[in-house]
Amino acid sequence: MPRDSLQLRDDLVACLPSLVIDRPLAESGQRVVYLAHFVDASIPADVLPPDGNDPDQRPFLHGWEAWGGIVVKVVSGADNTALARLQAETAILEDVRPASFPRLLFCNLFTENPVTDERLAERLYVSIEEFVDSTPLCDMADRYKGDERGIATLALGISNALLPLWVHHRKFVHRDIKPANLLIRPSGEVMVIDLGIVRETGAPGVTHDGPGPGPFTPGYGAPEQMANEKEAVTFKTDFFSIGVVMYRLMAGVEPFASKPGMQMHEIMIAAAGYEPPPLETVAGASRAFSDFVAKAMMKVPWQRQRTPVLFIEELQAILAN
Repeated sequence: MPRDSLQLRDDLVACLPSLVIDRPLAESGQRVVYLAHFVDASIPADVLPPDGNDPDQRPFLHGWEAWGGIVVKVVSGADNTALARLQAETAILEDVRPASFPRLLFCNLFTENPVTDERLAERLYVSIEEFVDSTPLCDMADRYKGDERGIATLALGISNALLPLWVHHRKFVHRDIKPANLLIRPSGEVMVIDLGIVRETGAPGVTHDGPGPGPFTPGYGAPEQMANEKEAVTFKTDFFSIGVVMYRLMAGVEPFASKPGMQMHEIMIAAAGYEPPPLETVAGASRAFSDFVAKAMMKVPWQRQRTPVLFIEELQAILAN
């Protein structure tokens, strides 16, 4: 796992000399994450602003103070596979520009100090996003326990946030929907983060083929995802994860990791074969809500909701009743 360190901070500020690191945030995937801001007065004199002759030229450092609080994600010494994932994430954010994801402000792979041209000991991949005033769902999950309407509203927000990915002509799948990747704003609006293992349906991808698990979060990854059945990974894989989130919030326990101390292989076995008790039975949910979640968590993708539109319409019907 990545770790905050004085060396990493020094390398980062060497690449972005007007950066002021306020404090570290929780690690995200393979990245160290900082809350930070820029101070234009600290820009070195030899870093010149754009001259205006090239309309495609983007300013480096100049004017970045106006961003205010920002989130800086950095990876030191990323291997080629990790780098491919990081670059894919930023490319998707730039291409799709989903409204319910934090806005990407800057990204770059640094192999040398951009001011002195000195080669870095380890290359740094840096992305900068807007800071979103929010609370991770994992820090407030228990507030939703038993709140069927609140959970359905949240699930609808997650689905609408992911819809631009699902219906994009490249048919993206997030593959890592879980409470830690869902931010709840004071208004109740949900923001989705971390496209680190996003997948384009039908594309070769950057992970291995054949036997062995694909990338997933234990307890939230769908069976086809764990089995690395790449052709079966579609938007229905995200449906499964949303169903798990809904179950966790309604019942207060994860459906496939309900016992303390379960090991990863035990959680994987449960997600692949165990049928959790219906929410109607264990949490007093309505039949419609319980059936929706059970359908979303079906082991075989074709048994889940058929399309993103139908998934959203069924959630809307639950809220209408």
